[in-house]
Amino acid sequence: MKLLWLSIRTRILSLFFLGLFISVALTPGQANAAPNYPLKLSPNGLHLVDQTNQPFFMNGDSAWSLISQLSQADADAYLSDRAQKGFNLVLVNLIEHKFATNAPANLAGQVPFAAAGDFSAPVEAYFAHADWVIKKAAEKGIVVLLAPIYLGYDCGSEGWCSDVKSSSLATMRSYGRYVGNRYKNFPNIIWLIGGDADPVANGVAAKLREFVAGVREVDTGHLMTAHNARNQAAMDVWTTDSWLDINNIYTSGSEYQAALTQYNRTGAKPFFLLESNYENQAGITPLNLRQQAYWSVLSGGIVGHIFGNCPMWHFNAPSTSSFCTGSTWKSQLNSTGSITLAHVGRLFLSRAFYLLVPDQAHSVLTAGFQSGTSYAAAARASDGSSVIAYIPTNRTVTIDLTKIAGASVRAWWFNPRTAVATLINTYPASGTKTFTPPDSNDWVLVLDNASLNLPAPGALSQAPAAPTNLRVVS
Repeated sequence: MKLLWLSIRTRILSLFFLGLFISVALTPGQANAAPNYPLKLSPNGLHLVDQTNQPFFMNGDSAWSLISQLSQADADAYLSDRAQKGFNLVLVNLIEHKFATNAPANLAGQVPFAAAGDFSAPVEAYFAHADWVIKKAAEKGIVVLLAPIYLGYDCGSEGWCSDVKSSSLATMRSYGRYVGNRYKNFPNIIWLIGGDADPVANGVAAKLREFVAGVREVDTGHLMTAHNARNQAAMDVWTTDSWLDINNIYTSGSEYQAALTQYNRTGAKPFFLLESNYENQAGITPLNLRQQAYWSVLSGGIVGHIFGNCPMWHFNAPSTSSFCTGSTWKSQLNSTGSITLAHVGRLFLSRAFYLLVPDQAHSVLTAGFQSGTSYAAAARASDGSSVIAYIPTNRTVTIDLTKIAGASVRAWWFNPRTAVATLINTYPASGTKTFTPPDSNDWVLVLDNASLNLPAPGALSQAPAAPTNLRVVS
């Protein structure tokens, strides 16, 4: 299990000196070394790491219909594009019930089961194609967050809920054993159980538990999480289930409140933003997309986030006009969200994100944090190495500089739209200091212990060093 670190190959686009200001623009890059998955929980149980305990930050993209809707050539092109931009995870349905041209068959007409909805009769040709896609993702350093039984919105016709209900417990365990055995040696998988429905309210929780038991009979090497109904965290349903390794939030706004709720819950587990609003969804702006990502990470979701674009999540499958209209998925590869949400990973990977603790009491960002859609979320690394604050609208904020370790503090503005990092100044680590963003757009304020000589925010010549005093546990 080795971490995918997105090592950024940087190219100086502009370097100039004007007083105390320095601007550095960075281009997306490739990983230095081939990733070595699968991932695991860190020894302290607070984030994800690789086999060498290097922290992993999930910078994901929603590609629900990747296996069922695309040809191998198009799947390869999509994965290559996402890897080049810095995405290191894709969210994918193993089997698609509705959102594919030939659903439930793939583009080549290969069905997943010999009889419709019969989980006991998987068809080799279909799953061989799925194998190919997942292996291709691995070649490009991408983790597949794999949903083997997407239930469908509110257990409706979009998913496999009715088939799960009509299947026996033995059949569900058998299907779990089948996919678990098939993919136990695929290193780049995290299992995603359920999908868009409350399994308890819809009477399928026991069936899903049986499926998980089947997987775990043969595969104990992959992490698991779950996808419930909107505004339900994974732990809201599977609170005491030992198989749930990672929590997540599924929101439609107010991400920082949802994240803080999970961060503060009893028995909290590491979590990430699984799903929220999609690019090109009615009424959703580029700012909204950035807000949901930065809010969730800085409010405790240090595992990472998943971005979503419509029509890219379904790759122009039929029956999707209610979600978005008017464009092709290929035209969206370079969408505003595809570019700017990739910057999220670059920023956090350039700092000790795995040590971030949300500033709930506003003891770090002491004034100007506001509330609602203008809320400024801040977090401090537990060793005092850095403070990161996302400021969605223009205002002056006050920072307690004593919260940063060392004798002096180096302050930067990071532009979440362009990934340009601008050095502001270096200050004594004493008292408070006010900062006002350069313009009316959203900005990220990064403050570092100056003695560490950290690179510009977003610059990744190498991964930040992990703590050396961690004990590896089996």
